[in-house]
Amino acid sequence: MLSEQQFQQDRALIRAVYERFMPLDEETMEAIYVNMQYVEVPKGQTWIMQGGPNDQIGLLVSGLMRSVQVVDGEEHTVMFVDAPDFVAEYAGFVGRRPSRHSIMALEDSRMYTWSYDDLQMMYDGSKTGERLGRLIAEAVFGIVVGDVDSFRFESATQRYENLLARSPHLPQRVPQYMIASYLGVTPESLSRIRAKLARGEHD
Repeated sequence: MLSEQQFQQDRALIRAVYERFMPLDEETMEAIYVNMQYVEVPKGQTWIMQGGPNDQIGLLVSGLMRSVQVVDGEEHTVMFVDAPDFVAEYAGFVGRRPSRHSIMALEDSRMYTWSYDDLQMMYDGSKTGERLGRLIAEAVFGIVVGDVDSFRFESATQRYENLLARSPHLPQRVPQYMIASYLGVTPESLSRIRAKLARGEHD
């Protein structure tokens, strides 16, 4: 059972995350709050299944999640989401298509979710909401393009350093093979990268 104190703390955190994009008035924030649903995802549980319904976007307020895609029976880590941040298979969510990934909890996680229709009503209800929706979409698109460019133009060592810059404590919270999968290298290669960085060597 969520306490009133925790709920108010969550509301403040949700506002802070949304206001990364732009300042918001009370009316807009109330529209965000009134449509959100509280969800707990225990460690190891899947929130969204690859190929399954994809009608929810979440804002992770505590915990850690991983997005995974299975191709020809092989599991590939697509991204890690550390609280507080948005979590979704965004391309499928926006395109109203089944999810291309599974999203699962690596730690006991708490989030607030919104359906596609709820978000559209919220964004369409005011110029502030419309602009907010556009800014969030642009930010997510920028992250996706950045990840693609990273694989094209950066070494695995550079990608690992970028990951550490975003989430410095991730190696202590996630098995090495998952990070290796995200980087597109073997666990043995990741061990060599970590050893090289520990010696102060960079690409």
